[in-house]
Amino acid sequence: MGAKFVFNGSKVTEKNRTTTIASVRGNKIYAKTSYMPTANVKGSKILDRNSSTNVVANVRSGNLCSEASSSKICKMKDIHNQIEGPGEEIKAALWFYFVN
Repeated sequence: MGAKFVFNGSKVTEKNRTTTIASVRGNKIYAKTSYMPTANVKGSKILDRNSSTNVVANVRSGNLCSEASSSKICKMKDIHNQIEGPGEEIKAALWFYFVN
């Protein structure tokens, strides 16, 4: 089947397209080319917007889990199948906010 999205380390696009869906600057993820962060990645935790405490998901044991718990949302293998490119937590956050 192949991946539907491509992450090049700084932006996510649909495969074979040039329109930016999300951009990544450092540990922050922005919708399209916005200046307001959609998510913040800190270690294995995915935080909402610019928060340092509001955990919306986390990467644990090869799974994307809800909030700070171990309730599985999906396997990281499935995320890697949908988004080509580097990264683990950043790709999980991109999938959670933009691909899911």
